Amino acid sequence: MPRPIISISPGPDAWRAAMGEPRGTHARDRETLGLPTERAIVMSGHQPVLWHAGILSKLLAASELAKQTGAGVCWIIADMDEVDPTTVRVPHGSGEHTQARTVRTLGGDPPAPGVPTGALPPREAADDDGSIEGFAPLLDAYGFEPTLAMQVGKAVVYLACERFGIDEPVVISCSDLIRTDAWQTLIDAITRDPASCVDAYNRGVEAHPEAHMRPMQSHKGRYELPLWRVRENTARLAVFSDQLASIPADELRPRALAMTALVRSALCELFVHGTGGGVYDRITDDWFSNWSNSPGWQLAPTAVATADAYADFGVDPGQLPDPARAIWRAHHARHDPAMLGDDDAAADKRRLVERIASIKDAGGDPSPVFAELQSLLTATRERHADRLAEFDRLARDASRLAGVRALALDRTWPWPTLSNETLDALHAGIRDRFRSVPSASCPQPPRTDAPSCSR
Repeated sequence: MPRPIISISPGPDAWRAAMGEPRGTHARDRETLGLPTERAIVMSGHQPVLWHAGILSKLLAASELAKQTGAGVCWIIADMDEVDPTTVRVPHGSGEHTQARTVRTLGGDPPAPGVPTGALPPREAADDDGSIEGFAPLLDAYGFEPTLAMQVGKAVVYLACERFGIDEPVVISCSDLIRTDAWQTLIDAITRDPASCVDAYNRGVEAHPEAHMRPMQSHKGRYELPLWRVRENTARLAVFSDQLASIPADELRPRALAMTALVRSALCELFVHGTGGGVYDRITDDWFSNWSNSPGWQLAPTAVATADAYADFGVDPGQLPDPARAIWRAHHARHDPAMLGDDDAAADKRRLVERIASIKDAGGDPSPVFAELQSLLTATRERHADRLAEFDRLARDASRLAGVRALALDRTWPWPTLSNETLDALHAGIRDRFRSVPSASCPQPPRTDAPSCSR
C-alpha cells in the first residue's frame, strides 16, 4: 500500500511562530473551561464520530507542536452538527472480495433528523463485534458524560491518544462556549445591531463561494442569526433577530463560524483545521473584518493538517483498472484503427474523414464516402476481432472490480481499521515534519494576524 500523503499548511515553522505568550485578556474564559492560562494553546476539533486519518492527523500535528513548544492542546467537539455516532462503516474481506459493511457501536436508533448529538443523552455501547477493538468499553466508560456528543467524542480522543502514546488534550464542546465571557460579548454585539452582523457575515460568504456556505436570510428587518436554539431531544432551530430576546440563554448555541470565532478570539493561539475548515473559516476572518459593530476581537491564526491514508485489502489500487477508462477504450477501439495497431487502416480513415469534410464544405453529398468509411471500419473490426474481444474483457473486469477499486481508494475509513504499518507511518511522517530544524530568522506566522515571533 502507498504511504500516507500528509499535508501541513503553512509549514511547521509558521506553526511554531504562532506559539507566543497566551492572550491574558481571556484568561478567565480559559480557566472557566479548564484550559491552562500560563502557556499558549493549539486547538483543533471535529464532530463526535470515529475519525478518518485526515482528522487524526490534526490531533497528531497539534500534539507534536505542543511537545516542541510546551503549548497546551485543546480539542473541541462540534456537538451542534447532525451526525450519526451510533454506527460506523468498516471494510470487510480482502482482494476481489472486499466489501464495506456498517456495524452498530451504540444502542438505540440513529438521531432523528435535525437533532444534534449535543442535545441527546449518552447511551450504552452495542455488542462489540471486534470491528473497532477497544471502542465499546470506552463508550461505556464515558457513559457518565452529560451528552452523547461528549461520550463519543471523548472516547474517540482517548482511543487515539492511547494508540499513539500522546498526552490527552483538554476536551470541550461547542455547548461549553456559552459559559464564557466571550460568548456573552458576542451575543451582546449581535443584539445591538443584527443588521450589520448579518451583512458582514453574508459578504464573507459571497466572497468565498468555494466554501459552499449559504448566507443568512433577511426579510423586512428580520434577520437569521449565526446561532442555534437547542433543546433536549429536539431538532435544532435557526434563530432570528426578533426571537433572540425571548429565547432562554441556556438554549442558545453558536453555529459553525461563530464557534470558530469564539475559540480563535479567546481560547487559543493557533487553530488547526482540516481541508474544509481551512476554506470556510476564511469567511470568519472577513465577517469580523467587515462587521462595523463587532466585538473588535483579534482572531488567532489558522493552519491546516490533513492526510490521505488507505486500508490494506491485499490489492494495489494502482493496479486496478479505471472502469471509465476501460469502457471508453473498448468503445473507442471500434472506431479508431490506430488503437488496434492498424496504421494502414488508420491512415485510410483519416483520408476518408478529410474527404467527407471537403464534400460537406462544397455543399455536396458525402453519403457514398461515409459508406466507404463504414465498410473500412467493419473490415478492420473483423481483422482484429481478437483484440477487440480483449478490450471488452478488460472493460468487464474493470466494471466488476469497480467497487473494490473505489473501496481501496477510499480515504475515509475509520483510522482504527487501517494497518499498524500505515498508522505508524502517518505518525512518523507528522513527527518528521515538525522535527525539521527551524530557520534561524523569524518565520512568518500562519495567516496575517498571528502573533509575531518574540522568542
